[in-house]
Amino acid sequence: MTMLKKIKFFTLLISVISLISCEEIERDRAENNYVTPYKGKWVGSYTGDQTGTLVLNVGEKGGIEGTRTSMTFQETFYTSMQGGGSGALSTMSPSPSGFLLYGSLETKSGTWKMGSLKGNWTVVKN
Repeated sequence: MTMLKKIKFFTLLISVISLISCEEIERDRAENNYVTPYKGKWVGSYTGDQTGTLVLNVGEKGGIEGTRTSMTFQETFYTSMQGGGSGALSTMSPSPSGFLLYGSLETKSGTWKMGSLKGNWTVVKN
């Protein structure tokens, strides 16, 4: 390989690496600036084997601080939304008591489970 061909090859290689780096920077910038359309306060209720009120405070990036309240207790729990923009709640973070929400903020409803107890929940954006 002649010196000129080597220079052309390395120039092309550097151009490709620069292009990939710029695309990654732009993708990172878009992710950092993203604010979920579900951000805000959602209020509603859960019914079934237990009943009470439900408040979900959704942060900019989809983190959720939830509070469920009945006549005898109040519990705060933390969860998040799954990626993809569907508003689906993550099932990876049950509350300290094991209370777990399934469903989506897009449909504003779902089911809940806590051990052998279960039921439904609904919310509206406040």
